[in-house]
Amino acid sequence: MSDPMQRPHDAPPPEGAPRKGSSPLIWILLLVVLVAVGWYFLSQRTPSAPPEVPDAPVIGDGIAPPAEREPTPAAADPVPARPAVTADRDARPLSQPEPVYPPAAARNREEGTVVLLVQVGADGRPNDVNVETRSRSRDLDRAAIDAVRGWTFEPAIRNGKAEASAVRVPVEFTLDERSAGAGN
Repeated sequence: MSDPMQRPHDAPPPEGAPRKGSSPLIWILLLVVLVAVGWYFLSQRTPSAPPEVPDAPVIGDGIAPPAEREPTPAAADPVPARPAVTADRDARPLSQPEPVYPPAAARNREEGTVVLLVQVGADGRPNDVNVETRSRSRDLDRAAIDAVRGWTFEPAIRNGKAEASAVRVPVEFTLDERSAGAGN
């Protein structure tokens, strides 16, 4: 115990001596670095979702001709390709020839909206057309039925296949000043 620099283990440090602990600032910086490194590695592990591409109508076998195909890099995309399945949807009109305004209804200045319930086959042709909501004019109702029977529809799609379905179709009959003047 002759060495003045050596002090006994039982003696407390002098009161004025600075404490040799780590600063809280160093611990906070270390924590921020660990969080940033963890976030970086997690963002590298989880693949991001591919951008949404609107579904294109599938024509024929669904394979584009060679001139329209996009070049695909070999094994560059680690995300497996999704099968090309068209989303389910209801039937919708493709061609809608305008209904003929019945001359008697035009003379009587009858207007209205007819709501038809159309049974559309898997081929896109209307199989059955019934009046769901009448227009208060028998002539307008008949003209609407006759017009919709001549329409073609894009059939409903379920599980990637065309199928028969029912669709509501409103047909509106309005007289404007030009047609009212021409009919008189």
